[in-house]
Amino acid sequence: MTNTVLALIGLSCGFTVSAALFALIATIGVLNRMAQMTRSAAFIRGYEVCFMAGGIIGNLLSIYQWKLAEGMLWFTGIGGLFTGVYIGCFVGALAEVLNVFPILFHRLGLRQGMKCLIGAMALGKAIGGIIDFFM
Repeated sequence: MTNTVLALIGLSCGFTVSAALFALIATIGVLNRMAQMTRSAAFIRGYEVCFMAGGIIGNLLSIYQWKLAEGMLWFTGIGGLFTGVYIGCFVGALAEVLNVFPILFHRLGLRQGMKCLIGAMALGKAIGGIIDFFM
């Protein structure tokens, strides 16, 4: 009886957290902005389905700790690539929606070199991810 109650509490908490995350993303319009920037607004439904499927599959992998067969280790690299692209696009779209960079540059008093600074941040993030992946 106790395990059943704990399972129901955990399941309901998971539903609440995931619903809040998806509501946040829908409210601030990250997916819409990403589709607008890539000129692929016709595929917005596909973006939403992939976003939800990624959350579900990620949770299943995390909960059940599924292991890959030895011949499937290349899948880890492809999964890492897709994860990096997703996080990069998500962070970029989120920063674009919330106007993070214009506010940062205004507060720092930067008038020139904005493209170089953004490129340096992106390069640093990519190098850090590569180092983390191989170490």
